[in-house]
Amino acid sequence: MKKIIIIGAGIGGLSAGIYGLKAGFDAEIYEMHTVPGGECTGWNRDGYHFDSCIHWLTGTKKDTQLYKMWCEVGALDNVEIYNHDYFTCYEKEGKKVYIYRDIEKLRTHLLDISPEDKNQIEELCNYTKRFQTCYVPADKPQDMMNFFDFLKMIKNMKSVLPLMSKLNKITVKEYLSRFKSSLIRGALLSSIMIDYYSSTALFFTLSTFTADNGGWPRGGSLAMSKRMAKRFEDLGGKITYGAKVGKIIVENNTATGIELLDGRIVKGDYIISATDADVTLSELLQNKYKDKKFEIMYSNPQDYPLPNCVQVSLGVNEDLSHIPHCISFPTTPFDIGGKVIDSLVIKHYYYEPDFAPKGKSVINCVLTNCDYDFWKKKRENISEYKAAKAEVAEEVMIRIVERFPELLGKFEVIDVTTPVTYERYCGAYRGAWMSFAITPKGKFISHSGILKGLNNFYMAGQWTLFPGGLPSALVSGKFAVQRICKNEKVPASLHLH
Repeated sequence: MKKIIIIGAGIGGLSAGIYGLKAGFDAEIYEMHTVPGGECTGWNRDGYHFDSCIHWLTGTKKDTQLYKMWCEVGALDNVEIYNHDYFTCYEKEGKKVYIYRDIEKLRTHLLDISPEDKNQIEELCNYTKRFQTCYVPADKPQDMMNFFDFLKMIKNMKSVLPLMSKLNKITVKEYLSRFKSSLIRGALLSSIMIDYYSSTALFFTLSTFTADNGGWPRGGSLAMSKRMAKRFEDLGGKITYGAKVGKIIVENNTATGIELLDGRIVKGDYIISATDADVTLSELLQNKYKDKKFEIMYSNPQDYPLPNCVQVSLGVNEDLSHIPHCISFPTTPFDIGGKVIDSLVIKHYYYEPDFAPKGKSVINCVLTNCDYDFWKKKRENISEYKAAKAEVAEEVMIRIVERFPELLGKFEVIDVTTPVTYERYCGAYRGAWMSFAITPKGKFISHSGILKGLNNFYMAGQWTLFPGGLPSALVSGKFAVQRICKNEKVPASLHLH
């Protein structure tokens, strides 16, 4: 029985391991961290649990292919899905806008707020409904598709292809500027989407949520990752934690094993690298195998920016179940390493009773697109780094109290993660929590996971498939194994369903 060695126990690596075992291979995963999941994670602090990944999970609707895959890998099998009535609430000058899951309720609500935006509201809702019919292709990779597979994929996307062509040319900010109401603009921009993304991303997000396909899996991110790890181990797989890979061993342009930082060598028949693409190419393969697609994206950060964040997590001695679970509002501006923050989005998890002691709550505040270089420089001096994190937390808490005065003096636990945190613990390139953002100037580039000139090696993870995130990581792991099956002349579709 041939052996697959997988680098990284994130969602892509766990997926590859599970499907590899189902296809009849031996599979071993080597993970630098002490827990599975990569960036699909969370941690405990003094009785509180801070989640750091899932805002919504694409693929929670039961009649979709992604849902079946999530169940196959143990992520959602017999797991309760929580669907919120609204995605978020935006508040400004005493007025509130809710982005409802029920699209007709959303339409009526927005028209009540801004009748003068009727045409734009109708377009927003109609476009969202059209995007609901488009699902992530997850059956097989494009390089293994035949003519009829392509026809099926095009049929799935035909209702949105003309829209995508139009919407890809403008940013989310440009699209929302067509609304006269600053309330609606604020609700859709500050609460849901980063402004420089292609506006297609806005409709993929809205359509996922309004189609009941973007729910919350009970237990959150780390619990889901642990379920997948258990499925992998129950099938006979082995995960070695605290095992950072130093390089991939290549003999005669064929990947034959890995060397860990402690000097141990592990041999295998196939290697799947499910870590960030830059780590794979520059560190593990020592820049010996160039790739044009990745070179284009890495060398052009203006067109392919990398989303990162600072996350402020707070344990609060207060029951917050009476306020919206996700609420955003403008604030007095403050500065983080040159980036001005003028609004906050805060979440709490009243629907997760194990995240906080009874009668208490967790608040999660994510500040997007922070300067990686600022935090990397601060980390060189630990005292300066800690002081900078404490300053950010203080600024956030001040503004939360300005909006919710009853929380003054109620913050019991304070935890701050920066882009450097994700780099250190997860190997995230420049601390990015998502792969390359799609902008109007960038192209939708997906990667086959195959490097020219290197045999028996495949890449997996969110960096290989548009648009990134957990679904892309899940699918990429399966695709990597299907390519191995093809190389071994094993009927992949027979073994993976």
